[in-house]
Amino acid sequence: MVSKRAFYFLFICVLSLHATTMYELSLKNLSTGSDMVVQAKVTAVVKQWNPQKNMIYTYVRMNIRDDLIGDDEDKEIIIKLAGGQIGQTKLFVEGMANYKVGEENMLFLFTDPKNLKAFQTLGMYQGKYELYLDENNVTRVRQSSSGHVKLVSREKGPIEKGNDLTLQEFKTKVLQYIHSAQKERKGE
Repeated sequence: MVSKRAFYFLFICVLSLHATTMYELSLKNLSTGSDMVVQAKVTAVVKQWNPQKNMIYTYVRMNIRDDLIGDDEDKEIIIKLAGGQIGQTKLFVEGMANYKVGEENMLFLFTDPKNLKAFQTLGMYQGKYELYLDENNVTRVRQSSSGHVKLVSREKGPIEKGNDLTLQEFKTKVLQYIHSAQKERKGE
């Protein structure tokens, strides 16, 4: 017979096997580490097999509402995510952000290394901030969350995420981090 303590130990081990571990990214890390930072609205979500039919990818088409850094000429972007469901086959990748048609987000993106026309969110779900209206009808942002992700911090103390800032406060803070990093690179 398995003791209660052994049962809980086995249960925790099984849970940890299903978790994704990644570095926790601050708002500053996200701002300075991105190729593109945009406010965008989801217009389509499409799931496709890769050519070898051994991997499912989800492609999210989005209209850009505001481009904080990136190519000002782009009005639309595609985000590529590992995972999705086609028919009865489902591939779930813990830590990936989820998208729904019609939702609007602030996104921290990098160019997909295998498809230069697509982007991925920096830090998986950490690079996606949902826009929402508070009780006073003010647009605010909050970072998406993802189930069983274990975040490991490289920094001491609390990490600034920017959650619940107004959209304008959030954009201002992001731009401050970007401009500060640009000045540091130039040696100013």
